[in-house]
Amino acid sequence: MAKLYRQDGGWAWMVLFSTFLGHVIHVGMSFTFGVYFVVLRDVFGSSASLTSWVGSLNTGLLFGTGPLASVFLNKFGCRFTIILGGLIATTGMVASYFATNVYHLIITFGITAGLGFGLAYTPSVVMVGTYFNRWRYLATAIACTGGGLGNILFAVVFNKVIVAYGWQGSMLINGAIALNLVLCGVMMRPLDTKRSPTKMAVFDLTLLRDVKMFMFALSMICWNVGTITVYFIVSDYLKEMGVDHDSAIYLLTIIGIANTVGRPLAGVTALVPHWPYANLWLYTLSILGHGVASILFNVGHSYGVFAFCGILFGFFFGTQLGAIANVIIDLFGMAKFNNSYGYLMFAQGVGIIIGPPIAGAIVVISQWTQSPFCFT
Repeated sequence: MAKLYRQDGGWAWMVLFSTFLGHVIHVGMSFTFGVYFVVLRDVFGSSASLTSWVGSLNTGLLFGTGPLASVFLNKFGCRFTIILGGLIATTGMVASYFATNVYHLIITFGITAGLGFGLAYTPSVVMVGTYFNRWRYLATAIACTGGGLGNILFAVVFNKVIVAYGWQGSMLINGAIALNLVLCGVMMRPLDTKRSPTKMAVFDLTLLRDVKMFMFALSMICWNVGTITVYFIVSDYLKEMGVDHDSAIYLLTIIGIANTVGRPLAGVTALVPHWPYANLWLYTLSILGHGVASILFNVGHSYGVFAFCGILFGFFFGTQLGAIANVIIDLFGMAKFNNSYGYLMFAQGVGIIIGPPIAGAIVVISQWTQSPFCFT
């Protein structure tokens, strides 16, 4: 029989580390697709709208498989679900090596790897929430910081590896990196449910009738339509504005650094436990902040201005992402955290999937490269 571990115990920090590392891999790789976006358009001569489907499906399924991941988590456990996700993501990345067109990459990199990332993502966040009690807000914010670090690392790694081995060779290396999600899953040891105050239903349909769930889901769709578009097109946009290739790619690193700084700040609400809806206020103001930063990209005419906009965008977006899990816990409680988180990740995935193709279509129709930043 597997050894059981208690809340706030020593192994809780290993679970936090595992989740942090997982975020570095799946969130980091998904949100730096902008590096491949530039390369794939040059290689295949494909439109911005078509090429964006590769990344939007990958990132969309990272979150959009939330309900499926929740069912697997409740039925088979966190460890099995994350290990399965790691194997599927690795398969998708390796299969991308053989791609001869964008449609092939949509299936392998977009759908297959995205599905694997999604199965690994949701259970890890839920496990951090259940393993911690006293420092739950801070722990979830720290775990999400891994995504910001991944943005920094992979913006550089992808560019260097593509130069050294070509975009196809880089996919094999991506597969090896994704395989580390299996190790993250192995570290997810079972929690002693007798000591844990919450038990979760396999599939809670009552949440779908909750007005708070509907409004939150609608919000998730709307802001994700905009934010993911910035990640995917900003480097391509800077190149069209006359910025050299390396500097345009480096802006993703700047955004990633600011994102990493912003994420753990969401945990400060743990210091003000008696402030009503502190997490919700932080989440809402952060949406406003990165929305304004997106619009400001339109007024940039120098790299310094673009970098400043990137810092604002990354910081507020990071703070918002760090606060999401805490807001969901506040609104729906730990007993419904697994299912509510899964449903809302699905809404987030919908926004991510439809956002970049819509933005790409707007560029084609309007013939104005700045239009997506107004759209976001």
